Amino acid sequence: MKMNAVRLGSLIVVAGFGCLPPSQAAAADAALRIPAAPDASESAIYVDGRIGRDSNFGTKESPVRSIARAAELLRSPGAAACIMRLNPGIHVVAKPVALVTDRDLAGQRLVVEASTLPDDPAWTPEAMPIVINSSGFGEIPGEAPSFVVSFLVEASHVTLRGLKFHGYPRANSRYFPVARFDKTRTDLVVEQCLFVADPNAAHIQVGVIAHGDGIKVDHCVFYQARNAVVFWENGANAIKTGNALTHSIIVGAGQSAVWTAWPDRNFAFHHNVVARCQHVWIRNADNSSTYAAEDCIMVDNQHRTGIACTDGVHPEPFDLAEHNVTTTGEIALRLVDDLDHPLPRDYLHPLPGSLGRSLEAGLFRNQPSL
Repeated sequence: MKMNAVRLGSLIVVAGFGCLPPSQAAAADAALRIPAAPDASESAIYVDGRIGRDSNFGTKESPVRSIARAAELLRSPGAAACIMRLNPGIHVVAKPVALVTDRDLAGQRLVVEASTLPDDPAWTPEAMPIVINSSGFGEIPGEAPSFVVSFLVEASHVTLRGLKFHGYPRANSRYFPVARFDKTRTDLVVEQCLFVADPNAAHIQVGVIAHGDGIKVDHCVFYQARNAVVFWENGANAIKTGNALTHSIIVGAGQSAVWTAWPDRNFAFHHNVVARCQHVWIRNADNSSTYAAEDCIMVDNQHRTGIACTDGVHPEPFDLAEHNVTTTGEIALRLVDDLDHPLPRDYLHPLPGSLGRSLEAGLFRNQPSL
């Protein structure tokens, strides 16, 4: 039965019933707090870890609190939204968040993005929503117990944009902020995202790891992740297509900047800064594809290439062509050196005058945004 309730001071009055006894007042009080339903044309679910409530509908004015709740709303067959927008602040993921929908998107994409993006004049590094994972081991059926994932991509045509991922606090984990394990899926775009790790305290095994075709990582920054991007396997033993790593900064990778496990056709690797990594590129032993690096800066790395075998990775050469690639010089990044002021806009980007500053790599599509 629907109750028409009105609050009068500390009392709750229901039409036709007068004042409710305390045993029924709580239910009526909750009814008063139910937010108005969103307009049917609402295109985004907003998430705010500070002021949001998971009982909200997820509008801009009435955001939900958790990424998990927003994902549930996006998945709902009756939902109109296909975008999740994260407001600034810390967002804790307690279990892998499945990015999937039970409805036909009719040509639209499933998008998870910051409410303010790097090329917005109002953007600062503090505006990036920070995703921190608190889940335990063994949360992903069918995968190794040490696998930990924040966004588990289970749909095609997915974009993640403008997010900051911090490392997982258990250094003996295999933490993947973004993972796609379904080999039948295609078209995954990760852009303008920042991945920040510490190999001994806040570990990232791979920033983006994905099976299948159409994996495009563009304008991202990876700082001390063990591997930046792993382009994994494909279904039906088919050659992979449509994969790319472009306009990105990769510094301090403890294993590789890029790892291509499966044969590729027309893989794109250009306008990247790769520095102080153990390997620039690792390729599996049974992958005989030819690759090329174009318009890149690759300096101060221990090994140019490596071959992954059953007994580990061996620094060995393979066919990697280079076109307009700088291999000497030094990259100087903007690091934290002032605790009394906000982070500078070019945090973890090359300093003015440094090699790589003008390469159009990093979070900004519009370089004057720096």
